Amino acid sequence: MSTAAASPLFDRVLAGAGPGSRLLDVGCGAGRLLADAAAAGLAVTGVDTEPRALAAAERAAPGADLRVADAHELPFADDAFDLVTLVQVLEHLPNPVLALRGAGRVCAPSGAVRATVWGTPDECDAAVIGAALAPLTGAAPAPPQNNPGPDRSGVGAPPLTDPRRLTRLAELAGLVVREVAVVRVPVVHPDPDDLVAGVLASGPGRHAARHAGPAAVRAALLEALDPFAHGAGYRLTDTVRVLDAGPPAR
Repeated sequence: MSTAAASPLFDRVLAGAGPGSRLLDVGCGAGRLLADAAAAGLAVTGVDTEPRALAAAERAAPGADLRVADAHELPFADDAFDLVTLVQVLEHLPNPVLALRGAGRVCAPSGAVRATVWGTPDECDAAVIGAALAPLTGAAPAPPQNNPGPDRSGVGAPPLTDPRRLTRLAELAGLVVREVAVVRVPVVHPDPDDLVAGVLASGPGRHAARHAGPAAVRAALLEALDPFAHGAGYRLTDTVRVLDAGPPAR
């Protein structure tokens, strides 16, 4: 099973939250952050739109308060939590400002809202995976972003990977931005089977497999990831930006 270094990322996201602190993880998925937080003594709550993800989260963090809910409409009272997290969630939402505003509403005045987004493709080794899959579906891989403009075409809104846009979205949501931190996250796959299984379990991997077949996906991945070979497996390092903000003054 791959290990995505809960340590640097989760440690930054959970920083300052001690035993008894009330955590809400929005878009909790399979519950990895909830499990770490519960082990540290936090009172944990998670929401996700996918019941299957919540079933996995229940196994990862037994006793967590888990609910099917949309990030745009959090079913909680004002000031209900000391820490509200959105880990790799904002880029999947149609209205990230509304989600951040809701996170600020349910966050206690002395608490924190922390949201994470990927770095640019040039900052993330995992971008190689997307580039390897693209030809299998007829899609062009993303171009390099050594000096990214407002977006890859040079027009429109900056991507969420741009800390200025992330800060602006938080401000539009009424949050008080404290910091946008940069965290480098190593991801280790112990063997090729683990790497391929992880990709085939993802949306892009399933899409490529439908077009070209699992064997073609495996071949493309192993060729593209050869520079990242590490022992019998693979080691990649990605950049994640962590927005650390306070709720609106009330």
